[in-house]
Amino acid sequence: MKLEFEKKMKMASDLLSYCHLHGATEYNLDIKLNDDSATFVVKASPAKISDEDIEELRKHLGAPRQREVEQDYWELIGNSEEECEMTLIGMMCDEAEVVLEEDELTITVVRND
Repeated sequence: MKLEFEKKMKMASDLLSYCHLHGATEYNLDIKLNDDSATFVVKASPAKISDEDIEELRKHLGAPRQREVEQDYWELIGNSEEECEMTLIGMMCDEAEVVLEEDELTITVVRND
């Protein structure tokens, strides 16, 4: 149980770090934990991120979930290059959505247990 919580907190931390690296100075992180899932919603502004970076983020977070890889590599989150971390988060979640409206970036990630 503690290991699962640690994975979720690393995911949340790296989502915030990604926003910070793209110019955000205001953050809002909502985490909803259910018996069988966790939903993370990060809202950050101002987001200085290009359309190309948004598409790359969607691609990385859209990586198919890989539970077998997750067991070995989740600890790398926070210790590697930015894009690699987002791919690792993508491999640890079941759904992801990225929306940029005006200067606010919203990232929603759902992880089913």
